[in-house]
Amino acid sequence: MEHATDDLTAVAAEAVKAGGQYLQEVFRNGRVDGEFSSIDVKAAADRESETRIQAVIDDHYPDHAFHGEEAGRIGDSDYRWVVDPLDGTNNFASGYPKFATAVAVLYEETPVATAIYEPLTEDLYLADRDVGATLNGEPLSATTSLPLEHGTVALVVGLSVVTDPDGLTQIRALEAALREECKRVVTTWAPCVDWGLLARGSIEGLVCVQPDIYEQHAGSLLAAESGVVADDTVSEDGRYVGSPDREVTAVVREVVNDVLTLEDDTTNDQCST
Repeated sequence: MEHATDDLTAVAAEAVKAGGQYLQEVFRNGRVDGEFSSIDVKAAADRESETRIQAVIDDHYPDHAFHGEEAGRIGDSDYRWVVDPLDGTNNFASGYPKFATAVAVLYEETPVATAIYEPLTEDLYLADRDVGATLNGEPLSATTSLPLEHGTVALVVGLSVVTDPDGLTQIRALEAALREECKRVVTTWAPCVDWGLLARGSIEGLVCVQPDIYEQHAGSLLAAESGVVADDTVSEDGRYVGSPDREVTAVVREVVNDVLTLEDDTTNDQCST
């Protein structure tokens, strides 16, 4: 039986706040417990946040499938809840105050509802497919008055690219090429924070290269429902370009196409699957 998207979004909101409020409590509260490498962190806070998020989902929809960044895939259903319990783990672990929790609900593999929560600012982004998006209960519309040359573009790169020497070389070239078109390029290491900024028109563009699904499903639906004009070929070539302005999307996409020759590296944990 198909559920109303507003019901799904309400539960998604409850879930991300359950995880996010825990993260708010433990942020900068002593040493971060986790496994640290030169490029990534697996923090205990990720697991605890995911446990709290999953408990909310299971309480409302025990028959739905769950797909968490920590737990992996659990169950089989037309509905699948894709969860990033701590988007921006490296930021969280280093005490940098930019991170979020995210949930996307997929129905027959199509995102239909999403929630993104930034615990420190208590900003809650919600989106229902074909209904619209909100920020803290107010309608959200992606508009910007800045031209690209005065604006900001966020760059999101999946772990498979960062850990590949050839891929990393191309990403550095892409960043340099983007800087020729805009005022600055930011890499926040917290994609959901970037998605929120894009959806509210606080940045002029966003580029994703082979992104992880755990934030991509949530962010791309939020962007679409807030009016972002996107060139989304993640499923084909692992790339996404979005902007509140159609002409900016076209310009940035041309830059991306000119620089990148990366082949799609598909894994079970990437949006390109």
